[in-house]
Amino acid sequence: MAFSQHTVVKGKVVDVETGETLPMATISYVSNGETFGTTTDLNGNYRLESDKIFDYVTFQFAGYKPYKVKINRFTTQTINAKMESEMISLPKAEVKAKRRIKERYKRKGNPAVELIKKVQKQAPKNSLTGFDYYQYDEYSKLELGPSNLSDSLANKRFMKNIKFVCDNIYPSELTGRNYLSMYFVESLSKTYYRKDPYFITTEVTDTKDVLLSKFLDFTSMEAIIDNWIGFVDVYKRSVNLFNNEYTSPMSPIATLYYHFYIVDTVQYENENCIVLAFTPSNQMDMGLCGSLWITNDTSYMVKKVQLQIPKHSGTNYVEAMMFEQEYKKVDSIMIPTRYKLVADIFYLGIALHGKRSGVFTNIEINKPMPDDFYVGKPQKTRTKDFYSHRDDEEYWKDKRTDSLSLHEKLIAENNEKLKKNPRFRFLTGLAFAIGYNYIDWGALDIGPVFNMLSYNEIEGVRMRFGAKTNTRFHKHIFLEGYMAYGTLDERVKYRGQFMYSFNDKVNNQWEFPMNLLTLSFTHDTDIPGREIFGYNFKYAYDSFGNSFNRLGNKKMAFFDKFKMMYDYEFKYQMGLKFFAEYQEQVPLGDLTFVTNSGKVYDPFTTNSIGFEFRFAHNEKVQQIHQYRYPLAGSVAPVFTIGYSYVGKFLGSDYECHKLQAMFSKRWFFSILGIADINVTGGAVIGDAPYPLLFIHRANQGIYYDEKAFNLMNYYEFVSQYYVQGMFDYTFNGFLLNRVPLVGKLKLREVFALKAIWGDISKECNPVNGNPDMFVFPKNSAGEIQTYTLEKEPYVEGSIGIGNIFSILRIDYVRRFTYLDNPEVSDWGIFFSLKVKF
Repeated sequence: MAFSQHTVVKGKVVDVETGETLPMATISYVSNGETFGTTTDLNGNYRLESDKIFDYVTFQFAGYKPYKVKINRFTTQTINAKMESEMISLPKAEVKAKRRIKERYKRKGNPAVELIKKVQKQAPKNSLTGFDYYQYDEYSKLELGPSNLSDSLANKRFMKNIKFVCDNIYPSELTGRNYLSMYFVESLSKTYYRKDPYFITTEVTDTKDVLLSKFLDFTSMEAIIDNWIGFVDVYKRSVNLFNNEYTSPMSPIATLYYHFYIVDTVQYENENCIVLAFTPSNQMDMGLCGSLWITNDTSYMVKKVQLQIPKHSGTNYVEAMMFEQEYKKVDSIMIPTRYKLVADIFYLGIALHGKRSGVFTNIEINKPMPDDFYVGKPQKTRTKDFYSHRDDEEYWKDKRTDSLSLHEKLIAENNEKLKKNPRFRFLTGLAFAIGYNYIDWGALDIGPVFNMLSYNEIEGVRMRFGAKTNTRFHKHIFLEGYMAYGTLDERVKYRGQFMYSFNDKVNNQWEFPMNLLTLSFTHDTDIPGREIFGYNFKYAYDSFGNSFNRLGNKKMAFFDKFKMMYDYEFKYQMGLKFFAEYQEQVPLGDLTFVTNSGKVYDPFTTNSIGFEFRFAHNEKVQQIHQYRYPLAGSVAPVFTIGYSYVGKFLGSDYECHKLQAMFSKRWFFSILGIADINVTGGAVIGDAPYPLLFIHRANQGIYYDEKAFNLMNYYEFVSQYYVQGMFDYTFNGFLLNRVPLVGKLKLREVFALKAIWGDISKECNPVNGNPDMFVFPKNSAGEIQTYTLEKEPYVEGSIGIGNIFSILRIDYVRRFTYLDNPEVSDWGIFFSLKVKF
């Protein structure tokens, strides 16, 4: 019944004479004596939907006559309004009002600019963040699904057994394209805020999800969705959407970045409001447009917010977006009551429709919690039993503060039917195998898919088959392993791993927080120096993409490695890792383990124990299987420190101590771009051969590696003590957007500078003749190809163009030092692929 009483009015507003669209025109209606409404976007399009009862809508635009139209209740209808300009008669002249948005914009003396400055000045008093404390409950709904579906979809042959899904296809509120929701999540949460010292946390207490694959589980998708279409607070200086940071109309620099216009005054929910529209001064910049409905009094409160992304914005893939938020006055302040964000994403024929809405209740002001409540909590947590009511519909009926529409109710029913269809299961399995690198096989995940076939000069064509268990097998015990074979070396390799999680897991053992014991044994080849300190994953050398290189590599080693590791994570994102490892290395190809005295180590044996401490409070990550990637919108600083002791026990050949530390951080500079910095340093204490020193991360491929030195060769540099810095800056098109014609291509300028400086003591440097030290590796001609860095730092820089075809980045990399080393290039062209909004 609630769904049937839903009125939708949409269309376009234009000038009756010229046919020009009228952006930011006001469309309003009156229900029970209260006025409600919306505005057109920059292209004159609008959409008005409501569950209230009304019969007329009124179109208004400065300089034009009001236009009133009768509508049909509880239906979806299109009304294209053609508005007539007002004529002003004077004794000897006739003046026609012009569209204000076309006039030359001036900031000085502009009443719209003066108004937004007053709103900004009053923001600390009118925003929730101006209070010392607040807390509220939230009920939210999220749905995602494919769009751009044909009207004749039900008649297609492949739809023969799944025609029922067509009953739940609806047109998008923004583009009108048909969409089908296939992912639906309801959540209950509670948010707590403290002003000084700053603290905010949201605790998810209940979740009910409807999904087609375990790869789309709530625990994996939550952080991604929050970054894409999370909650918007217009009172902040920036608005975070789609992994980007946009300048808010409340920002102190907003008047420099946006053009503001007063377009109308309306009566909205018994409040006399001024409609203040804004749009970026350069439409191709990463900006927003929209309108603020501001109370027409001395308080200058925001009553309603509408935000959109301009059609020609530098934002990728987002074809249309609309965010609306409403506020209600409570005790002389405006409290947010509900919000809704709708987006249509489109790229290379793949279209998605997303919608997120929320209702706030039980808002409490200046009622602090006990002091210890505010200690150590991250910005978002989940209670232990947040999934316990996922199948209890009666529980959710009682907890919902916003009713479900008819099509939302059908999502669960349709998805259960789809899961049983063999053809649909095959197609979704193929899609997730490409997107997530694993094939869903019930209790087993087969993969990684892109490591099944690769090539290198030692093994030849390498074939690998791997699998791991998930929580369908057991909630505490997890198994993983693979077997591989090389056509050139004709050796069988393998790895087995046993893991026990002391916490119950929903989908996999690496979910946050970890309390995980791991035992593993590896019998395989590898390239030493591929590890990245401070990250919980290792770049695999045998991925398909690493088969293509700018320079051959015959320096590898065969490892027999047994490792025991324990990972423990605290809820406030501090992690501890303890490990013990036994390892035997056999050199392959041009690699040798021979001392100056002529002693050959085959194998070279080491034993080590150690720990790693990582602190990343409020870091936003994407969890996919054992990989955790920091999300593009995460600005949390990350600190890591590690220590290991290589001891002379159980047959170990050498003894030393190894220390490392790392700091990384991302900064958003609004329209000026994004900066990333990573600083790492380390030291080896004791006399140790080069395999136990720091073999610096190099890249001999043609794919640009952000965490490596791209013109450094494998094994080219080793250090006993080192410090390195990597700086990367993305301008987000700030420069190219201002070049005629080029700006329309949405290209993004990138710049990077990387440097490393190190040294080796006289005792550890084999060139000084120490009989116990390994001779540096040589090539087939007997030339030494490994060097130290005490003379000067290794430095390389790059400039590039990103976002080519919205996915491709090309970098020109220049090497500035050690140009006389053999087989090195002083420049190179690299490419990379990245899907980024």
